[in-house]
Amino acid sequence: MSGLSDREVLAKTIYGEARGESREGQEAVGHVIKNRAQANRSEWGGNSISGVCLQPKQFECWNGRGDIEIKEPGPYEQCCQVADSILNGSSQDPTRGADHYNNPNKEPNAEWPEKCTVLGDVGQHRFYKGPN
Repeated sequence: MSGLSDREVLAKTIYGEARGESREGQEAVGHVIKNRAQANRSEWGGNSISGVCLQPKQFECWNGRGDIEIKEPGPYEQCCQVADSILNGSSQDPTRGADHYNNPNKEPNAEWPEKCTVLGDVGQHRFYKGPN
């Protein structure tokens, strides 16, 4: 997605993945993205927020889309505020270092979490630390 800043990509990813969650739930999703960028693993998209968010098959909201359409300006504005707090360091990671998450209600039979350590739940999402 050329032309979008890391902030825009992060805000849109939080919006696409967690706009119905509490602020803490949105921060948790955003911190997974930040944690992946800090890990700088090529399979996760490298060391940039945009690279991580736009890595194919990593974040469902981007799968098969060139951009995420914003249909709810209020929730999107909150996602922008959350993105800002993550990027400027004022948000503390509520996931304790998670690098994976899912909604177990939507993926009750997912096998990949079996290889991960469960770190806890925030809202509808469960957060994990993946195998190294």
